[in-house]
Amino acid sequence: MNTGLSHACRAFNAKLHEEDKRLHMLWSFWLTLAAMILWPPAWAFMGVFLLGLAKECWDSRFGSGFCLFDISANILGSLCAISIAGVLPGMLFVA
Repeated sequence: MNTGLSHACRAFNAKLHEEDKRLHMLWSFWLTLAAMILWPPAWAFMGVFLLGLAKECWDSRFGSGFCLFDISANILGSLCAISIAGVLPGMLFVA
């Protein structure tokens, strides 16, 4: 079981180094930071998550197909944004 999990983690890591996944992380990061100017972190996260999910649903019908790795990259980008915002000084974001 441990080797299967190890293999899955390596595959996930390799996927996250693709240019498309980096773009997903970057866009989610900035969109989450922008959304946190207006909304609390949980709402910002959910809004960006739903936007990414809608984009993947669009891709499944009209584009390259639905990709769980894209969703995972979106989640990582949003979580990084929330983490960064938590350590930023000042009252830039809604608490």
